[in-house]
Amino acid sequence: MTKSEFDPDSYIQATAPLLGLTIDETSRESVATFLTIAKGMADILDATPVPDGTLNLAPVFSATPGQEPDDA
Repeated sequence: MTKSEFDPDSYIQATAPLLGLTIDETSRESVATFLTIAKGMADILDATPVPDGTLNLAPVFSATPGQEPDDA
């Protein structure tokens, strides 16, 4: 499996309408630049190994006292 190149313009075009955002042409370049930077940061985090049992996840809220989310 190969990773495809990140295309911020395609990402903006696909996701902005879903989020109800209107990004004008004057802002599009800045948004694309930020998304490219964010993608680079995400790649660094994604490449960082996390040994099993070392990740402390936050508790999950359950609206029913005493019932775990998996029991629902």
